[in-house]
Order: sequence, then C-alpha cells, then structure tokens
Amino acid sequence: METTNYIPTGRTSLVKKDALALQVQTEYAHRPNPRITTTVSRDGQVIHKIERNLERQINSVEEQDRAEIIIKRQHAEIIGIIKKGSMMAPTAPAVESREEPLPQSVYERMCAIPGVQRVYQLDNEGNFVNNNGSDEFKQAFAAIYKNLQDLMGLFDRMPGVGITRRKGVYEVERDRLYFVSVGLECYFVLVARVDHDIDYERAIKGVISDTF
Repeated sequence: METTNYIPTGRTSLVKKDALALQVQTEYAHRPNPRITTTVSRDGQVIHKIERNLERQINSVEEQDRAEIIIKRQHAEIIGIIKKGSMMAPTAPAVESREEPLPQSVYERMCAIPGVQRVYQLDNEGNFVNNNGSDEFKQAFAAIYKNLQDLMGLFDRMPGVGITRRKGVYEVERDRLYFVSVGLECYFVLVARVDHDIDYERAIKGVISDTF
C-alpha cells in the first residue's frame, strides 16, 4: 500500500451567508493522484468540489510546508467566493460533487500584467519554490540574491501561527524588478516596459489587494 509521511495540515471553516451556512474543508490527498481538494457542503451534502492536482506526491518537509501555503490560500479564496455570493447552494435536493476551476492565482494575475517577463515565487523564509528559478535569479541578480534576507526584512513578520508577512511592493530596480509580499509568500517580478502608461507598482498592488 502506498503511504506518505508528509501530510500537510488541512483547514475547516463554517461560512455563513445570509441564512445559508456552508462548511468548507480543504485537505491534501495522495491517492489516487496527489491533489488539494476543497469541499463545500450544506447539511452534510457536498455541493461543490474544487481540486488542484499536484505534479507529484509530497516527499519532504519543505514540500509539505509549501503545500500548506497552497491549502491556506485555496481555502481563503473559496471562502471569499462564497462571501461574495457567487457560490450558493442550489435548490435541488440532490447535488453531485463536481470539479470546478480555481480562481486565477496571484502568480497568474501578475504574469498577465503587460510587460511582465518573469515571476519568481519564494516562501516567507526566502527559499525559492523552484530550484531552477533560484539558480536563474542568482545568475541575473547576484547582489540582490546575496542580500535577500535584508530585502525580506522590509516586510515585517505578523503575529500568529506560521510565518506571515505584511503585504507590500518594493521597487528594487526602477522599471525592472519588484519585490512583492502577499502575506503568505513572496515574489520577484521582472518587467520590461511595453507601455509607458503602465504604473507597475500600482498594477502589482492591485493584484495583491485581492489576496486574503
């Protein structure tokens, strides 16, 4: 039997919208394929199921920590959708579970800003999520990479469980490189201006203002 020693902590919430009470549960499963699933239920009956497939099973503490960040973000995104009223329980008494696309991620929205060439993702301790991205960034921005911890210190740690930082955007190199904290993780955003009317700092702040 396939087993794993690395199981990220799931999240469960009761969300009330007007007279409606929905239970939201987000958890990791490694069988039949590695995935993070958020289930929305009403009175014990599943009405929505949102799945995010993972490339592989979690096999290290570092991957487990990253998965918990994804779980927390996905859980918060779905709660936000419910509170905005766009995921309500249908009136039919029997509803089958179904897979739905996730809301567009912060990474995807930043990549969609005109002129953005590359987005590097980091955890809140300064570790690049992608090792290739780490090597690439180190070669292109050696001095910044060397002083990464000082840069991360611009966004203070917030009290609570785990590492959460104050949200914000810092222009590292004018009109070229921005350092971004979204609370649960950080990003470097590399741009090449294609439109003189774009205010990249404002555009990036517009993306992170929608995060939870």
